[in-house]
Amino acid sequence: MIEIASQIILCLSIAALIGFLVGLLLGRSLNTDKTNNIYNSNKYVYKNQGNIYNKPLIRSIPRPSGKDDLKNIESINDELENQLNDLGIYHFDQIAKWSIKNCRWVEEYLILEDNMIIENKWLEKAKSLSTI
Repeated sequence: MIEIASQIILCLSIAALIGFLVGLLLGRSLNTDKTNNIYNSNKYVYKNQGNIYNKPLIRSIPRPSGKDDLKNIESINDELENQLNDLGIYHFDQIAKWSIKNCRWVEEYLILEDNMIIENKWLEKAKSLSTI
């Protein structure tokens, strides 16, 4: 009985090792995109998650009054507004409360130009639009 149990344990150990090696090799061979910029036919997959502590506060859905027209902020077009909405940014006051680290996180996550948010004064414009 002990011999059979030891043979089973040995077989399971060998199978686990083989499974690990096969998974490692397959994982490395499938990860050919080093830049992490991946596009799917229907959905955009974002480049980098960044530091979770720098992520701005988001909402799962817009307020009952409806989402704000973020295109009123300079340099936000339809596509960028949709990406912000997909991220959970629907209202001017959300953008108005961002810190510099939040801005950098959003730029990195949405693959925007560096300092685009600050240079285009999104925060100032969002503050003025949120009080209207």
